[in-house]
Amino acid sequence: MSMEPLTLPEETWHELAIRGYELNAWVICPRKCWFIQRQLMMEPHSPYVELGRLVHQEALQERPSREPTFTEVPIEGFARIDKIAGELVYEIKRSPRKQEAHRLQLLYYLYLLRERGLNLKGVLSYPEQNRREVIELDDEGIQALQNALQAIQQLRQCPLPPQVPRPMSVCRTCAYQELCWCEEEEG
Repeated sequence: MSMEPLTLPEETWHELAIRGYELNAWVICPRKCWFIQRQLMMEPHSPYVELGRLVHQEALQERPSREPTFTEVPIEGFARIDKIAGELVYEIKRSPRKQEAHRLQLLYYLYLLRERGLNLKGVLSYPEQNRREVIELDDEGIQALQNALQAIQQLRQCPLPPQVPRPMSVCRTCAYQELCWCEEEEG
């Protein structure tokens, strides 16, 4: 069952005009986030992203919940929540390898919902590992979000992608690898 986009107070959006995916990318690699901010979308062609999409679709087909369940819940173009069942917000991921990015992304969704008057808990779900982690928005999470959102806003002002150590462990499977390092290979 789909749900209409949630609408948040306008002042919240002016302050937080950051997409959930952008926040996730920033935690993984600020350089990747910089490319995403400029609409350079390489991931639609990535086999790793396609695998994640398949895991996601399969998880959404799980046994029905006794509680009202909504899937693919949009929040005004800034976020798309995988699933809301009862008072739980689910974020479905293929692997816990980038768990810190997943946590912050889910905290962001919980924050956006709280601004809408919905105090919900989150669940990070890793179906392939049969693993779940309950996430609650607390003061520490809000502080981490504020720090990340401020850094992402600053990154938007940078004319060039930020320098990152090369290679990082995430580079091996990153859809942006060729784009990211092509300028250094040419030089």
